[in-house]
Order: sequence, then C-alpha cells, then structure tokens
Amino acid sequence: MSQFDKYTSTEVVEGYRLYLGIRKDGFLKDHGFLDADATPKKGRLPKYKDEPIEALAFLVNEKAARAEEPDTSLGERIRIARDYMSLTDVDLAAKLGVSRELVRLWGENLNKPTHLAMVAEALEVPLMWLEAGGEAGLLASSHIGVRVGRESFALREQLYAMTSEHLSQVPEAADLPYIQAYLERAVFNHWDMAKVARQAGGRWQVEAQTLVFAPWVPICEHGLARRDWSDEVEEIIQKELAEKHSIYAAWQAIKVRCQALGLSDKDFPRKISLYKRIELRNARIARYGVSINQQVKESVAMYAH
Repeated sequence: MSQFDKYTSTEVVEGYRLYLGIRKDGFLKDHGFLDADATPKKGRLPKYKDEPIEALAFLVNEKAARAEEPDTSLGERIRIARDYMSLTDVDLAAKLGVSRELVRLWGENLNKPTHLAMVAEALEVPLMWLEAGGEAGLLASSHIGVRVGRESFALREQLYAMTSEHLSQVPEAADLPYIQAYLERAVFNHWDMAKVARQAGGRWQVEAQTLVFAPWVPICEHGLARRDWSDEVEEIIQKELAEKHSIYAAWQAIKVRCQALGLSDKDFPRKISLYKRIELRNARIARYGVSINQQVKESVAMYAH
C-alpha cells in the first residue's frame, strides 16, 4: 500500500517516527508506548498497544493532508518529500551532489534549487507538484498524501465502490487483460478515483475472477514461505491449492500425489497445517493486497491504442 506498510508493528512505528521527524531518544516513553518507569526489553520485539499507534497514524495523516494543500511553500514541499523517503538533509545532499547547508537553505526557503527537475527526480515526486503544490500534479500512483491506519482502509472501501461501478460497464465478453486495462485507465483518468487510489496506496483490480486490492508499492513477503518440505512438494501444494475448490479437497489431492511418490506423512503438510497456511495467506491478502502490478502493466500494453 505504501512505504509505511510493514509486517511488524515495530517497523510501522519506526516508519511513522522517521516520517514525522521525531527524535529517537525517549520516543517510546514520550508517546505512550512504554510506561515512564519501564525499561525496554532486549532480545525481543516489543508488542505495542493500538492507542499510541493510532495517535501517531493521526499525525501522519495530518501531515499527508498538508502535502496536498495549495498554500505550501517550496521549502515545505521539499521537506515533506524528503520525509516520505526517510532522508535527512545529508542524504538528499549526497544524492544531488550538493552541500548539506544548501539543502537546509532550500528547506527553510532561504534559497531555491537551480535545477528543480533534478530535485524532483531524487525525491521521486512529480515536478509539477514540487513546483506548485496542491493535488493537480499528483498521479494516482504517487506516494505523496498516502494515508495510513484506519483512514487508509476507509479509503480502500470507498474505492471499492467506485471500482465496482466502473466494472459494471465492462462488456460481458471481455477477457481478463481487457478488464484489467479498463480499470487501470479508469483509475488514472477519473480525478475522483485517482485521488482516492493515491491516498489509499493502491487500487482494486481483477484477479482470479474477483476484485483484489493491488498496492502501488507491494509489501515483500516475509516469513510466510517457510516450510518443512521439499520444493517438489511445494509445487504440488501450489498447484492443488489453485485448482481445488476447498482446502480439504486440496489436501486430499496433495496426500494422494505425495504418497504416490513414496513420501511419508512427515514430508508433506497435514490438513491442519495447510489450513493455517491458507489462513495466513488470506490474512496477508486482506491487509496488504495482492502484487499484480506487472500483470496489469502487460494488460494495459496489450490494449494500448
């Protein structure tokens, strides 16, 4: 969905902290993640409460909304874009081959970049937005103004309704690439959809005859591919899961095929372990969406005029 999405709350909180420019010293205690007299435990990831995470998410969304305002200065926009990439003035200066002091002057509106296009490229933002601010120069796939937390999921629901309305206009005989190309054009060509898609961090697309959320910046899989069986068995699992209508039917087919290969019960997943595997996959899809950007790109190219 966005550069803020991570697998652990610890990583999410750290992303929020960097974006908001909060110093690390005393951060956890100052923002309610630890009691004032608590000592952080070492050797394990902390389990954060929802309340302080939501409080930080509110501040992140507040800053995201500010990024869309038309009255921001050039210096403010440079600082906001820098913060989205978790860069310091030193980092940005190194990318551009200039001094840290010059970047600081830009951020404080005491100087202006000579080559603004190079700054926009380094910050991975539209030049039009960096020059003038506002929302007019922000594409649906831009990360500027992306929301987090509950607001992000509310936007996703709003976008689902918009997408369903466009999907109802697709001819019944249309194939999957046509549908994907049609929805992708709708997201970029309709201002209201583009805005919500940008703020939500992705869009809805069709995959396997259903609508799935496809984030602009997919989160890399982490920890869900671990298994205690061979690559050969893994291929069997993936094939049967894709073809069978239920987990039980898939497990039965996997069992028959693996036993035919002379494998013992320890060499392939029991039904309960396969069920848990699907639960994890479905939970991941519900939260982070499905990475089909390349597939959609190929669909758009196929139906380009």
